[in-house]
Amino acid sequence: MKSKYLVSVIVLLTSLPALAKQHHNQHHKNEWQTIPVASQMEIIDASGQAKTITPSCAFDTVPNPLDGTPLDNSFQFYFKQGKSKNVLVYFNGGGSCWNDATCVASLALEAVEGDRPTYNPSILQENSPVDAGGVFDDSNRRNPFKDWSKVFIPYCTGDLHAGSSEVVYTDVDGSITGFPGAPVPVKHKGFDNFLAVQDWMKSHFKERRWHKNAINKMLVTGSSAGGYGATLNFPYLQAAFPRAKAMLFADASASIVSEGFVDDVFRSGSPWNFENTLPTIFRSGLGTYTAADLNVDLFQRLSYRYPRSRFAQYTTEFDGVQVLFNKVMDQIDQGNTNPFTWALQPSDYLYFADWNARMTASFGQIADTTRNYQYYIGEGSIHTILTDDFATEAQPHPFYDERSAQGVRFTSWLNYFVNARWFYPISLAYEGQ
Repeated sequence: MKSKYLVSVIVLLTSLPALAKQHHNQHHKNEWQTIPVASQMEIIDASGQAKTITPSCAFDTVPNPLDGTPLDNSFQFYFKQGKSKNVLVYFNGGGSCWNDATCVASLALEAVEGDRPTYNPSILQENSPVDAGGVFDDSNRRNPFKDWSKVFIPYCTGDLHAGSSEVVYTDVDGSITGFPGAPVPVKHKGFDNFLAVQDWMKSHFKERRWHKNAINKMLVTGSSAGGYGATLNFPYLQAAFPRAKAMLFADASASIVSEGFVDDVFRSGSPWNFENTLPTIFRSGLGTYTAADLNVDLFQRLSYRYPRSRFAQYTTEFDGVQVLFNKVMDQIDQGNTNPFTWALQPSDYLYFADWNARMTASFGQIADTTRNYQYYIGEGSIHTILTDDFATEAQPHPFYDERSAQGVRFTSWLNYFVNARWFYPISLAYEGQ
């Protein structure tokens, strides 16, 4: 759930004990269920038509750290049954990739201490809710969602949970394959994965309100790249469960991006195949989105289309990971495709200032032009709040510790957003000392 991005021998070695602990916990607690997903499925799509999907991660296998043999990297997801008729659908984070530099060259950053590739193609690391804390800590009495059912959607495709394509990228200098110009196929199947999860949800949860598995409230949420996944797929989940009181909360996903990124991704013929995956309200804007207004455009479309739903965003004022991605995008726009030069430096204060100015302006504009949106901007530069993945010594449990915006506890703010009978937007921001 942190945005670590590549399966390396060292990371896999250190992950094996954690994975063993995860299976041990699942066996004895019998709480989180691991739901396997077929590599090919027939579903009924949003228009009522039969559709074949092929759920998968970016790569079918990853190397076994012990002997180099392939480890299965098939997509799966997690579910925990709650006591209430409410459900939280969580899209996990893990970066993104959209060209040769980010999808291939950046993989070399696994060898750089303190740095990392721009996306995580592995289902085997940082893709489990077990011991994630925060919103998944059902033993904490302050957790507004402790009695909710929870669906956890892993992320291993680099496409913001919204792609359905297989793209052959190029290892330009041979740093990954050892062969300059070698092809590297990457499966951007995040949308297929989501559809598989949604198909399972439709069979598990029922529309009849009296049914024990009916949904009353549904919070669609996610962190980092998962926040974008939650945003882009919200209309599909609302359509799948039209009687549910649906809400969207996007964590650390402020859509502050470069013009080149928007031109590469939010268009027809993009590497992620957005023209065939995005809901109609977003698809109709392909080719017209701009970096200056992307966040505003996305949330205004949602707000106006779903006036009875609720929408919210959270970020810290200088989120270091979001600033880093904005720098990466800007560097690529300038022609710099060397990932070893992308890391943030002390001299990059202008990137922080620019990101903050654009973020606060976009949040403010959405709040001023809608009636069902609110935001919370916290102090500092920490990335994400829904789990303990980016916890610090000062904030070991950010989901419960955060109260920097005008002294209001984040959990109280989110609890109001979700559970208040009558919704009045309350937007808060850290104001400094």
